[in-house]
Amino acid sequence: MNEPFLVADIGGTNARFALAHLNNGEIAVEEPRSFRAEEFESLRAAADAYLGAVSVKPKTACFAVAGPVTDEQVEFTNSPWVLHIEDFKKALSLTRFRVVNDFEALASGVGSLRDKDFLEVKPGAGDPKAPTLVMGPGTGLGQALIVPFGERRRVVSTEGGHVSFAPRTDEEIALMQFIRREHKRVSVERVVSGIGLVNIYRALCEIEGAACDPKRADEITAAALKGADPIAVKTANMFCALLGRVAGDAVLGAGARGGVVLGGGILPKIRDLFLSSTFVERFLDKGRMQYYVEDVPVRLIISDGTALLGAAAMAKEAEHAN
Repeated sequence: MNEPFLVADIGGTNARFALAHLNNGEIAVEEPRSFRAEEFESLRAAADAYLGAVSVKPKTACFAVAGPVTDEQVEFTNSPWVLHIEDFKKALSLTRFRVVNDFEALASGVGSLRDKDFLEVKPGAGDPKAPTLVMGPGTGLGQALIVPFGERRRVVSTEGGHVSFAPRTDEEIALMQFIRREHKRVSVERVVSGIGLVNIYRALCEIEGAACDPKRADEITAAALKGADPIAVKTANMFCALLGRVAGDAVLGAGARGGVVLGGGILPKIRDLFLSSTFVERFLDKGRMQYYVEDVPVRLIISDGTALLGAAAMAKEAEHAN
């Protein structure tokens, strides 16, 4: 696989493409470009725009997509795009085309990162024999596990972002009741994601009787960082606290005492606010099971392109399997 191959990280908001090469057995990702999904009618149109810009016609591709990959048709959880795998493969004249969950790709790329690519959120020795949880809020809430498998590691994609939201405080119960007016079932993704930021902001406006102009997730976080909007500040802090609780619960559910790696597009943009939040306090707030999570390290990925690296690694893996 010396020829360049196409890799992509397709989220609900952005579609990121790059070319990957093998240099002396190591993967190098080059020519990364990002496209707003809303500006293209289909994934095929976005891929054509990228390939036209780089003037390359690859024969191998691996796409990481924001949604479960269970059959030949992928429906994105937070995007109107639909990917028909075989049709797409033929349209781009690909010899090999692999489609994987985006957090499966992110988890596959974690091993290629260096210490400088992480920011320590919570120290801890962890258990090297236990799984590591990879999760993060973006347009949705992705989760995957890195599971020790002898001398190797196996990545398992999950849909942990869609477990039920379990509020504890009166304010959180009011938040859930607010969301239930629009959605019969409230998952953690409804509160810990870009969509979640909007839901929390709208709910807090109503709870506090404040007049709030509609805001996108990025506008809410920008206002929170500036301290210009008290409701936005409260929204961001509540978001981080809920993420801490959800991450701690996920560690309990999966036995992920190897550690937690946080990714996604939101946290690096609100780094200082996140680090000063009650995330760690809520992560540890597990009652009689607090001892189980106390030694679990938590790190935040602060470099770009990890999912693209993971997609490249998975394309390489597929090549060697043939």
